[in-house]
Amino acid sequence: MPGVGPDGLPDADTLAAVRAGVGALHSVVDMRASAAARYHAAIRAEAEGAGVPSPLISGNLESGIGYSLGRTGTDLPYPRGIALADDPGLAYRAALLAAREARAVGYDWTFSPTVDVRTTDDDPILGVRAFGVGTESTGDLGAAQVRGFRDGGMIACAKHFPGHGDSAVDSHLGLPVIDRDRASLEDVHLPPFAAAIAAGVQTIMVGHVVLPALGVEQPASLSAVVNREWLRNRLGFEGVIISDSLRMAAISARWTPAEAAVLALAAGADVANSKCEAGRLSELVDAVAGAVAEGRISEAELSRSAERMAALRDDLAHDRSHPGQTPLPTPGSLDRALTWHDPARPGTVDVAGGIDSAGELLVIGDSPLAARLAEAAVARGVTVGHDQREASAERVAELASTDGDRMLVPVLLPGTSVSPGERRRISAVIAEAASGPSTATVIVNGMMAASGLASPGVAVIVAPAVDAFGICSEAAVEAVLDHLTGAGGARR
Repeated sequence: MPGVGPDGLPDADTLAAVRAGVGALHSVVDMRASAAARYHAAIRAEAEGAGVPSPLISGNLESGIGYSLGRTGTDLPYPRGIALADDPGLAYRAALLAAREARAVGYDWTFSPTVDVRTTDDDPILGVRAFGVGTESTGDLGAAQVRGFRDGGMIACAKHFPGHGDSAVDSHLGLPVIDRDRASLEDVHLPPFAAAIAAGVQTIMVGHVVLPALGVEQPASLSAVVNREWLRNRLGFEGVIISDSLRMAAISARWTPAEAAVLALAAGADVANSKCEAGRLSELVDAVAGAVAEGRISEAELSRSAERMAALRDDLAHDRSHPGQTPLPTPGSLDRALTWHDPARPGTVDVAGGIDSAGELLVIGDSPLAARLAEAAVARGVTVGHDQREASAERVAELASTDGDRMLVPVLLPGTSVSPGERRRISAVIAEAASGPSTATVIVNGMMAASGLASPGVAVIVAPAVDAFGICSEAAVEAVLDHLTGAGGARR
């Protein structure tokens, strides 16, 4: 993890790690695009001065550079929104735009696309970060994004091998033990990774899941069976294997950063995604050197990993050298939040019921999503009010009235895994909105099917806007407004 000094540039520990030849640095956070570009340029200058390869700058760019940097650049739809549009062309365009903006800021490597096939509603972490469709469609959309990232000059990474979509445990908080059988592995979870490999994905991230029925008794990220037998031999993947973050509790609750790095490399990972402070690099290197001396890690395997990393850099340089490429945006042009304009945007939210015309919107809710929706409506010139209290059936009943041309817009933000209590609350709000005298459109964040929530007399929009980490995509907010203002076509 990179450190930032008071001048906004790399701190002493980060510069020392660069001089020592660290392979990759994870993204800085909460920084304007131009400041991040300046930071990354300083990293590369330090590496050049030290005569070492510059570390690859990596990040989670699942909805664009703003996912890591904050409200900067173009917020793009989460994978769930792309899947709702059911358009591999859109998947490609979104990845290409994300890649171009990321490259302009100095990134090399995006930890996307997510190609986990989500098979349980009890999923606590993937949520809108997954496409949320079947195996074949997930593979098609993931492959399209791989091509988009590569055409934009970014290293793509399919995750989280061998699939995290049937887990009811968040591996950031605990270790998922999954009862998956061989048929489910082969027919459901592996094919999207095979599709990503066929599309040319250069890296694959291995997750922290335990599959005891398949002989994987330790986290997959630390399993030679998963890395070498399943990924290398069975799927024929010749690129770079990176572990999921070893800082996550699934690993860090059991092993120190140094021990986890050794176990990941020994199991066949090319990159130990330690995600620890830069100042701890030396202890990781010492631990790996000691493990080589003890025979726990094969020096020949480490050499092959180094060769794969060199080949990865060559692939990146090749992808960026194609003639006739459109000039990249300037970092300064990405400092502000940019609106994503794509003809497919209205299709990236799920709508049930006709939406009545209204001269005024009254957004109801105390969540960041409600606030963002009200702000975006103002920016469009829409007359809008915002009641910043919790969106509840009682609040809807209180605010409903027979006078005025006003649409009530309750905004609900349930957890990624929707609890029975949250389902009852959503149903109560929709029922109250349907029975009241005012027109209403209920907005629900997440993965639920709008058709399963709809009630006569009220429209429902399920928007994949906010992920499990609370990061809101402006693309989904704008898609909701497309429908509320008539641009989305769901009118009556």
